[in-house]
Amino acid sequence: MIGGIRNYIRHLRMFSGSIWAYMVAAFLMGIGHAIFRVLRNQYVVDLGMGERYTQIQGFNSIGGLLIAIPAIALIGRFRARTLLLFIAAANGLAFTAQGVFGSFEVFLSSAFFAGIAMSLNMALASPFLMRNTGNAERIFAFSFQAVVANPLAGVVGSLMSGLVQGGASGWAGETITFLGRETSGKLFGYQVALLLAASFMFAALLPILLIRREDTTGNKRSIRDLMRIHDKKRLLLLSSPEMIVGLGAGLTIPFFNVYFQTQWKLDPTQIGVVFTAMAALQVISFLLAPALVKRFGPVKVIIGSQLLSLPFFVELAMGHFLWLAIAAFILRNNLMNLNAPVMKQFCQEVVSDQDRNAVAVVQHTSRHIFWTVGNFIAAPLILLADGTFLYVFVATIACYVVAIGVEMIVFPYMYRTRTVAEKQVAPQGVESAA
Repeated sequence: MIGGIRNYIRHLRMFSGSIWAYMVAAFLMGIGHAIFRVLRNQYVVDLGMGERYTQIQGFNSIGGLLIAIPAIALIGRFRARTLLLFIAAANGLAFTAQGVFGSFEVFLSSAFFAGIAMSLNMALASPFLMRNTGNAERIFAFSFQAVVANPLAGVVGSLMSGLVQGGASGWAGETITFLGRETSGKLFGYQVALLLAASFMFAALLPILLIRREDTTGNKRSIRDLMRIHDKKRLLLLSSPEMIVGLGAGLTIPFFNVYFQTQWKLDPTQIGVVFTAMAALQVISFLLAPALVKRFGPVKVIIGSQLLSLPFFVELAMGHFLWLAIAAFILRNNLMNLNAPVMKQFCQEVVSDQDRNAVAVVQHTSRHIFWTVGNFIAAPLILLADGTFLYVFVATIACYVVAIGVEMIVFPYMYRTRTVAEKQVAPQGVESAA
């Protein structure tokens, strides 16, 4: 165990200054996202727009879809620092708008622009890390980025979300005048927390400006060349399970806070504690990823973690006891997200150099399209189940079972033929984008 930690730290020391600056920015933006993720849908429900939170989430996803394909050219033409500055500023402004204004129209428009920024951020991460790390430290860079951007930042953000919302609400009392309007103490707590989330996004601008050196190989290529996908069949095969997973995830993942709020009657502080515990344990699972890949290989880690998560989805659907639902939620999340850094590197490795910008975007887009569909399907399924999440969970389980079946056929083939694919594309003489 001690040897494994020392080995991990030794590889972290190989990171360049720009990689460390990126990690700090990812951590700060991750805290902002965590606060937002825990509270936004609860805020919408308490504003009296409970039936509309799936529509707002859907507009967030539509924004992500619209930028997905142009992202291939943007990532190829602009420095990562330039794009990250836009991402942090856009998210900060969107969160500020949702914290200051409480109208449905503002929620829709700001969610749309936040979706653009979030989608571009997700598509940018893998090519940036692939370009700016060596073979020795690469899997550790993907693993560490996944840790700081999600679970580590999630622990801090989820804990702060409940404490800040509850503290501000208690301080305000029954009502308070805020920004020239009288509002309830509970809604004031949400507003303060969302404005805090925005401040973390703006704080990320500083480390982003410290990204001085980065590999920009291929950035002078034409847009037509950047948008070209050299091995369409391979990318389609690689993306097919992501489409199915995206549909299932879109039905449930954005709405777990509402699940605990409506089905188990937890308040924002209690939900914040649940999300904090989830994120804390997720740090451990992400840090284990390099060792598990070394022991079992990427394909077995990806498929195995998804298979093991299915029983916990069943328990969430059955809803026997609150403590069981919380345990199932935490364990399911850790298993499904254990493969995130492994999946990112796997996708980068099994395609040719020329398609590495494209695969990050195509993977994200294929998942996001069906995620968006799932967002809009969730509402009628919840209504059909008399306000419970039973049918949503059953549909999600079905999607994951089908996706795992496809992965068991496609992924071993992709991994076996990864070197062959590079040799087939290399003679075309196209300048590498990675």
